[in-house]
Amino acid sequence: MIEFVQELTKQFRAVTPESYHEKNRKSTVTYPYLTFDFDTESLERNVEGFDIDVDIFDNSPSYTNIFTVEGQLRAHFKDLIILTDDLLMRFNFLRSTKISTGDDLIKRRNLQIYCKVDWRNK
Repeated sequence: MIEFVQELTKQFRAVTPESYHEKNRKSTVTYPYLTFDFDTESLERNVEGFDIDVDIFDNSPSYTNIFTVEGQLRAHFKDLIILTDDLLMRFNFLRSTKISTGDDLIKRRNLQIYCKVDWRNK
């Protein structure tokens, strides 16, 4: 599982360095940033599916920066296949939605990406 989280973090940071697993723990926040977490299901022997939830945050009166990051994520993960010594990862973009924050400046969008992982050494 650690190999999966490391590779996932690497892929998100290739799009934006301000990418964090679960939550942004920095004392000084740089916008826009994204957080991600996942749920998993067993599909077959040595194969798991991961529902990856991504939240993009910005401190701005418009969604321009969020839509830019979303577009970069869509392009990066579109039909992405990664093969390492430990796993084979196949990604599909599923959907994105606006999340109300109740604040005029803090904007947020949620994206869902699906990843099918074949564990090569199990």
